[in-house]
Amino acid sequence: MNKINLNAHTRQTWASLISTITAFSLLAFGTMGFAVGQEETARSQNDDEAIKRVESSGGRVYRISAADTTREISFYLSSKPVGDEQLAGINAISEVIWVNLAGTDITNDGLKHLTGLPIQKLHLERTRIGDEGLAHLKSFKDLTYLNLYDTKVTDAGLEHLKELKQLRKLFVWKSGVTEAGIKKLNESLPDLQIVGELKLEPVVIEEPKKEDPDKANEKAEEKPGESDKAKGDKKEGDKGAGDEQAKEAKDKDKKK
Repeated sequence: MNKINLNAHTRQTWASLISTITAFSLLAFGTMGFAVGQEETARSQNDDEAIKRVESSGGRVYRISAADTTREISFYLSSKPVGDEQLAGINAISEVIWVNLAGTDITNDGLKHLTGLPIQKLHLERTRIGDEGLAHLKSFKDLTYLNLYDTKVTDAGLEHLKELKQLRKLFVWKSGVTEAGIKKLNESLPDLQIVGELKLEPVVIEEPKKEDPDKANEKAEEKPGESDKAKGDKKEGDKGAGDEQAKEAKDKDKKK
């Protein structure tokens, strides 16, 4: 009897323990889910605030395609002046893989605001970016396209790009980059296409030779005479051949 009561008590204890563990697990998962939800909400709020700052500064933030959630930030052709101050906080916007800063007044210091973004395509053409600014791009391991047209970048700045193994296209036309710098970077990144200064060979057009008018007149006078003579020779030749044929025919008739 005591044994039966002991077993019943043990079962009741285990049931209570299991119930407690289950309740604790549900509470823990619920708390975790609530924390994740709060984190997502906070991230969304940060996104919204950062996007509003960009748009109020004359920039645009939009999805690259309807098929995914990746974004582009563009200040190109902004209706407002864009400098380093306008870039502050844009790295709070999630999933930004394209950034277009072409034609803006950003400087080397402004590029530090891009740190942390998974950028694949970056437009810096016609800006005041120089060699020091490119040091901020070392962490952009996914960068495939970089436009440095009409900037202050020189061969020294290209040294900062050597570890960007995914880089496939680089524009350095109208910058301080030389052919030697391009060749050196290509040794580290052989798959990189670098578009530098276009060197056009001058085309020399020769003037047509002018013919001496006196000689031209002489040729014009000679040709009709030569032609008439040739025609006369031909007629005489034809006539002589005809006479010979007629004579041969007459001789044959006589023999018959």
